Amino acid sequence: ELELQRLKPDRLARGLEGVADLLRLLGPLTVEEITQRLEAPAEQTAALAAPVSAATLVEPVLIDGSDRSAGPGHAAGAQVDEDVAADASDDPTDEELLAASEAAQAPDPGRASPETVRQHVTALVKSNRALVVNIAGVERVSAVEDAARLRDAIGVPLPMGIPLAFIEPVADPLGDLVGRYARTHGPFTAAEAASRLGLGVAGAAGALRRLAGAGRVVVGVVRPSAAPPGPAPPARPGAAPGPIPVRPPASSEWCDAEVLRRLRRRSLAALRQEVEPVDPTAYGRFLPAWQHIGSNLRGPDGVITEIDQLPGVPAPASAREPLIPAQRVAHYAPAMLDELTATGEVLWSGAGSLAGNDGWIALPLAENASLTLRPDPTFEPSALHTALLDALSGGGGYFLRQLTNLLDVQEPAPDAAVVTALWDLVWAGRISNDTFTPVRSLLASGRTAHKQKAVPARARTSRTGRLGRAPGKSLTGASMRLSAEGDAGAGYQRPTPLLAAGRWNMLPATEAETTLHAHAQAELLLDRYGVVTRGAVGNEGIPGGFGLMNKALARLEEMGRGRRGDSIEQPGAAQSAAPATVDRLRSFSADNQLPTAQDVLGGGGPPPKAVALAAPAPAHPYGSALAGPRADGGHRAGRKAGALVVLVDGALSLYVERGGKTLLTFTEDADVLRAAALALVTVIRRGAADKMALEKVNGGGILDTDIGRALADAGFHTTPKGLRIRA
Repeated sequence: ELELQRLKPDRLARGLEGVADLLRLLGPLTVEEITQRLEAPAEQTAALAAPVSAATLVEPVLIDGSDRSAGPGHAAGAQVDEDVAADASDDPTDEELLAASEAAQAPDPGRASPETVRQHVTALVKSNRALVVNIAGVERVSAVEDAARLRDAIGVPLPMGIPLAFIEPVADPLGDLVGRYARTHGPFTAAEAASRLGLGVAGAAGALRRLAGAGRVVVGVVRPSAAPPGPAPPARPGAAPGPIPVRPPASSEWCDAEVLRRLRRRSLAALRQEVEPVDPTAYGRFLPAWQHIGSNLRGPDGVITEIDQLPGVPAPASAREPLIPAQRVAHYAPAMLDELTATGEVLWSGAGSLAGNDGWIALPLAENASLTLRPDPTFEPSALHTALLDALSGGGGYFLRQLTNLLDVQEPAPDAAVVTALWDLVWAGRISNDTFTPVRSLLASGRTAHKQKAVPARARTSRTGRLGRAPGKSLTGASMRLSAEGDAGAGYQRPTPLLAAGRWNMLPATEAETTLHAHAQAELLLDRYGVVTRGAVGNEGIPGGFGLMNKALARLEEMGRGRRGDSIEQPGAAQSAAPATVDRLRSFSADNQLPTAQDVLGGGGPPPKAVALAAPAPAHPYGSALAGPRADGGHRAGRKAGALVVLVDGALSLYVERGGKTLLTFTEDADVLRAAALALVTVIRRGAADKMALEKVNGGGILDTDIGRALADAGFHTTPKGLRIRA
């Protein structure tokens, strides 16, 4: 408020024009108020800076600190000086009282004198640029531009001689005066504004409500209603604590919208300075726990909790179940996901294909699918694709046979072509299915990013239609369509390939409003990562990139739902986190880890905590939010589909390349390597890979190395080429 009221030393006005500016910006002021806001002219500053001799001190000063010739106001000020001196010593000296009195009488060298202000005011009044008015019994100086507003809003009588242009009525004189008061003050009550402007409280409140309706002011409780808890400081040394001073709570406070934004920005900036960033490994420990890895989630409710944090996040289909829900939900079974897709709570969508029979699969919630789906904007449909989209555009879900009958094409397409076209639309993010069976069937071939156990296709036998076979023609049971005699499979129900099982349907259209979509994405990122960094946004591949997300995160910060600043040491200042997340993140710092019983008893501490993840998983921070370390030879771990990583106490320790033949290590600590090897074996046996045959580590042979021995102890078997394991 000192800045708004031009009371800060760097905001003082200068000279005659400065006084005119003050009256226009702040409204009517008294001479004393102008003096506090006007910088001293150069000649006054030079005179005050000149040395003063002892002979100039001619005013007698009494022991009680009051001047004989001074008025009651000066005596009151001197009494304050006496109290201050009494606090410092029970028996103040005359010299101390004299120094305090001289300091009180000395003019502020940075402010203009009242005589200078009166001269400027007189000059402005004579030139019809200002006028002297009486508001609520106080004589103030006003800019002539406010003449009509003061007359019409609060009934101030105007002096003669004001130019006609300045007494013409204005549209909203009361709103102008109250709006200016709001612009030049911090949070205030209607009573405070009414007292300053000489209004009734009801009149000021009515004007404020109109301004709030126009979005120029906001109402609420902004200032704290009480002092911080704790005893008040004693009045004198040794005195008992007094009562805590409490300001009565304000029922409603008003604040200019722009002033409130500035207050929020500066308050948040001050909070950022108070936050001490944690080291990157603390975030490496935090993120898996934040995303429920190793938690006690159970059943379909646990699955939907996992999906609610990761809606629309693409993952390799071969890692979608064994490496995401299986690590978060105890005793995860595919039937849990099937239940959610069957009830319509969860959808699944493709987000691009991978080499072999694999691709990126996302699981958005049905309730926010329009905000999390990401269809491929570059997809160019063929005639068959267009026919399928037209058939599905009417809504509802269709089995393969029903969908084939609905196709508006000149020549019927064979089943294989329709199934291929359906999967093209899946990877383009246009259609989905009410069951996850087609995805599992796609992965059954074993040619996937994460090697899955090949499952032989279930034998299917053709069977006659329910209505049998009539001479010459038959009615098939599958399509209820007459087939001419001689057609391939006439009179028989053709089995539906598992790749096309279930009902196919169109995915919801995405939200077209860019701002709404950006704010939703910003909130999802905060919930997903805890701390949103430039690298995390880039890894998500969000349209608009970090520039758009940074604006949305800044808006969330103004709303009190985010806090920007350095939460993690490494990535830089382009970070944002929810306020509650910062405190939880700090609990993962090494300085805040609670000692265990082994630490207290000197048992060497607990074993390192290790977790194995898919390299592109959102719970893996390296190569995304954090820069990954370099292994021997300068190699870095990438976020490639099919690769696995192992984090030990938050640090990247192992990286298994796609294919399972090459390994990178980032530590030589034997205990860390043993923990990492055990975590890798555990995740393989859980179904992350059917088999793995490691041959090289950091470019060399894996046999007779520390990590080789650790893997052998954990469950790998030695072969002439390296180490092998089967799930």
